[in-house]
Amino acid sequence: MASNRNGAYDSNLAVAFLWPFTTLMWGLFIFVLLGCGAIILALFFAQYYWVDPVEASDMLFKTEAARVHALSANGTLRLIALTNFTSQWTYWLFFQATSLHDAMYAYFNHLTVNRLDQVYLTQFVGRNSREIYIAMNIIQVYGLRIGFLITFIPLLFLVYVIAGIDGLTERYIRRACAGRESADMYKIGKLSKLLLISSGITFYLCTPINLNPYWLIAILVISVAVGTRIQWQYYKKYL
Repeated sequence: MASNRNGAYDSNLAVAFLWPFTTLMWGLFIFVLLGCGAIILALFFAQYYWVDPVEASDMLFKTEAARVHALSANGTLRLIALTNFTSQWTYWLFFQATSLHDAMYAYFNHLTVNRLDQVYLTQFVGRNSREIYIAMNIIQVYGLRIGFLITFIPLLFLVYVIAGIDGLTERYIRRACAGRESADMYKIGKLSKLLLISSGITFYLCTPINLNPYWLIAILVISVAVGTRIQWQYYKKYL
């Protein structure tokens, strides 16, 4: 019995110390997964939707970058610094760390490489150079949009706190007045909020079309406000 308690204690201690690393790994996994989804969707658009895929991907990247510079001209210099960092880091993770950036540079500049690298350049990079170039543009757009979303996290947190306080106030009124219990409404508020936020963010990050981020932020703010209020309003009356 004592050994079981010691084992459980050691396991809980390990979880307490390792949870930041597991959270970081899961976050990185979701980050890479969404980036791969953005590339796959962009290649689908290049195959069936865009007339000139290279020009369309270039235009999309320039439009997103111009939006950042337009906002920075109004005094939000932190936004351009953050979006540049997220875009460059995302590009490094997907293309520089995987040597695709160097391979594309060597291929288009006809650099002298060894025989094995020459096979790699001609058989993979040469045949898929257009798709790789499109993916390079799209992944930078993905990084810029990540930066946009990060800048709005304080606003969403503020909305969550205000809506949570309002919902808890309604909960205390309901408890004092012997209002009805509704565990279903609590779950609906919680799950609908998570569903709308995750689907909205995924759509914004992965869709290779020109999207105004403020529409997304408006939808996220409304989802957080309504979902959080319902969630805490119908929280259990008696703990």
